[in-house]
Amino acid sequence: MTIYRNVATVMGATVLLQISVGVLGVALPLAMAAAGWSGLSIGFVVAGYAIGFLFGGLLAPLVIQSIGHIRAYAAFAGGAAALTLMLALNSDMIWWLIARIGFGFCAAGIFAVAESWLADATPSEARGGVISIYQILGRAGLILGPFLIALPGIELLESFVLGGIFLALALIPITATRRGQPALPAGNRVSPFRLLTIAPAAAVAAFGAGVINTGVLGFVPIWAETLSTTTTGSAALVMAVIYGVSILVQWPAGKLSDHVDRRLVMAGAAATAGLFAAILAVFVTPGLWLGAALAGLWGGASLSYYGISIAHAADRSRAEELPAIASGILVTWALGSIVGPILAGLAYGSVLEGRGLFLFAAGASFVLTAVLLWRSRARKPVREAEREPFINLLATSAELAEIDAHPDTQDASRESAA
Repeated sequence: MTIYRNVATVMGATVLLQISVGVLGVALPLAMAAAGWSGLSIGFVVAGYAIGFLFGGLLAPLVIQSIGHIRAYAAFAGGAAALTLMLALNSDMIWWLIARIGFGFCAAGIFAVAESWLADATPSEARGGVISIYQILGRAGLILGPFLIALPGIELLESFVLGGIFLALALIPITATRRGQPALPAGNRVSPFRLLTIAPAAAVAAFGAGVINTGVLGFVPIWAETLSTTTTGSAALVMAVIYGVSILVQWPAGKLSDHVDRRLVMAGAAATAGLFAAILAVFVTPGLWLGAALAGLWGGASLSYYGISIAHAADRSRAEELPAIASGILVTWALGSIVGPILAGLAYGSVLEGRGLFLFAAGASFVLTAVLLWRSRARKPVREAEREPFINLLATSAELAEIDAHPDTQDASRESAA
């Protein structure tokens, strides 16, 4: 029972964190658009999160090793809350860019602490179910957050305070625990360049996921504003549908890739995403409900291949390398997430506006499809019997990969810490 209370503690803190991320994911783009910022300026601020996340992912294990999980979590969450509240003080572009870079750094640290803790506390026989529940609850927080700022009386400026409140609340479950510290992370990772030699398709898919998904999602709330007169409510609904459909699609897509060449599954998902993006580019203002449905179908396809890319890379490597591989893929995704919002900002800031955004998404998705199909012909697939089972890992940290990497070692360390 102690183990599951510890798991519940981490999950509860993560839901509070993701609610805050969901709030900011809608409030920030709408606030920047309302202030009349150019598409490129908005893109740079959206990319700022990925810049901070990249460095946070690289340095967070060192911080955790130096001061331990609980102190590190408190420092990262406190910093993220302060940086979120900074957004309410000034609307200068440089000010917000600095705040978002810092927030991304802290968010990477929070995820590294929470997920290494979860990995350490999870019994080997329950690891698959725990990962699935954790990912679903995280997405649920992302869905709930935007609806909070759509409540009567909540203005965009006040939503930053709301985001800071939930980040401060996320401190309570972790810092109030009586459990001993988990095992410290090793901090090993595979560089994006080595990843290209081990599993080129995985590296390309992860980079593409960063470019396309981060770029498009940074501007979708602004586009959703054009679908209805209820602006924040429209953005909340569209984002909720995107994340909701992605929850439904991710698992069956991943399980399909256990039996079919994963590169073909990723190519099919990218092609499907490109198709729905192209439809949205043609019918750019189809009304709220049809627009939300089309955006949800795009998101269900486009948000599905990051997790499959990790499974594909795992097929090409040894089991004990999985945490390092997952970390390398996360770095690759972060690099794409720096480039993507800037390109999306240029597309949205053009005379085409929302149509330009979805043309960018469609074009990038079709290019990704072509590369993945080429890779499927350039190298034989791993035999089904030799594949690692699909694990639904999102772009948060690589620590959950520890759950499957060394189950026996994890169980031993868990028993000694209990």
